Order: sequence, then structure tokens, then C-alpha cells
Amino acid sequence: MINMACISDLPYEILLKGASVKKSEEFIRENCDEVYHVPGGYSLAGVMLKGGKTIPIGVKGNSIYFQYVKPCKGLFVLKLDDAQDEIEKLRQGNYQ
Repeated sequence: MINMACISDLPYEILLKGASVKKSEEFIRENCDEVYHVPGGYSLAGVMLKGGKTIPIGVKGNSIYFQYVKPCKGLFVLKLDDAQDEIEKLRQGNYQ
């Protein structure tokens, strides 16, 4: 059994809140150098991402930008710094 982390355990920064799926994806595309689309249920730093068929994750420097759905709160774009391990996982196409 895999232990899942809680988003509150990560040192994230909120970049955008209350946006639509389309607006949050545009934000990630416009503000990142690389964008990857991972399947719903993808685990990022131990946190399961929920959403549609694919979820965009952006890379800018050593940071990742990603959509996160907080139940009863809506859709957010979060930034996680010092995420080199996660960036390498994305670049290798390891989406499992």
C-alpha cells in the first residue's frame, strides 16, 4: 500500500484560485517553460491529483506549477519549489 501525502504537508504557494480548468491550464502554459499532461490520479510528491483525463503540470526552473482541486474550495494553481525529483520524473515520462 502506498502512503499518500496531504497537500497541506507540502510547502506550496497559491498562484491562482477559483479559476476554470481552461484558465488554469492557460496560466500554466503562459508561465512555464515546459508543460506535461499527466493522467488524472497521477501522484505528485505523494499527493494524488484529481481532474479530467489529463492534468497539466508546468516546469519553470526548479519549480513545478500544477492544478489542484480542493474539495469544496475549487480549482487552484499551486507552485512547488525545489521539485527536481518530480521534474525528472516528468521528463522521463514516468507517469505511473
